Amino acid sequence: MNIILSAALMVVAALAVTAGLGYIAYTNPDTRITRMLTRALSPEAPPLFFWGLAVLSLLASVIVLRVASRSQSGASYVELGLTSALVPKASISMSPITIPYSAITQIQVINIPGQQMAVISSAAGDSRLLSKSFSAPSDFIAFLKALQERRHG
Repeated sequence: MNIILSAALMVVAALAVTAGLGYIAYTNPDTRITRMLTRALSPEAPPLFFWGLAVLSLLASVIVLRVASRSQSGASYVELGLTSALVPKASISMSPITIPYSAITQIQVINIPGQQMAVISSAAGDSRLLSKSFSAPSDFIAFLKALQERRHG
């Protein structure tokens, strides 16, 4: 429930800024607010400036919503192979990377309220896995144990 509430608040906050800038641009704000733009550029500059800010804010909102939805979905697929592990990369795209067991330099488990996060550091790149991405907490622990065993041979 807490994750849903935080995602809903991100959506409201992202769209509220866009809506506010669009409203300012549409209503032609008071000249006391836009006096500097009018003097520096032209009398038509303030509405164009605010419409430009509204468009940039909309693009930023779309990016925020994409990042939030991807981070909430977590890792979709992990695999322990014979010589390497296939895990999601620690980035916005969360694209899968193959990390050879011999290249793993550190496996760190961080406690986050309500869950745990495993940070796998290696020469091939870093990966972050949330315990809630696994079907059960025991699966997360079993994955980390198997990864440690294969890392140390």
